[in-house]
Amino acid sequence: MDKSYELFCLADPIFYDSPTREQGHADLALAARPLPSGWMRTELGDWLMNHPDRVSLPPQGWKIHASATLENAEEILAAVWDYCVPKNIPFKFIRSIDFLFLRNAKYADRGSSGKFVTIYPKDEAQAEVTLTQLGAILEGQSGPYILSDLRWGDPPL
Repeated sequence: MDKSYELFCLADPIFYDSPTREQGHADLALAARPLPSGWMRTELGDWLMNHPDRVSLPPQGWKIHASATLENAEEILAAVWDYCVPKNIPFKFIRSIDFLFLRNAKYADRGSSGKFVTIYPKDEAQAEVTLTQLGAILEGQSGPYILSDLRWGDPPL
């Protein structure tokens, strides 16, 4: 049985609706943090995409995912933000704890389950440096295993 209908039941008590529709979910504090000059923010459903204007990504490349628990999501997002913004590395994140909870729920879509932050390095070299440096910053943090990804060391990357 397809359980994806449950997400649409949560959005409205009477009618089915999109779970990303404004229904009283509280965005993470960092979702309102101002971006530096030259950066843009785009809403993509339950994701907030942050990207510098002057960085163009190749049509195909690497993605780094970070997972988080409900308890450490703000801390992981702050670390990723503080790492990516000065280095002009685009990233997106799930905008609220409610949406993160749904992504990690029992019947969540297996293709996106566990993904909290997605980082877009420009090439393989930047991907390796980012994994190494951000991995050291996030060492000791926990997060669910992302079924579609290979884990990088102990941190939630």
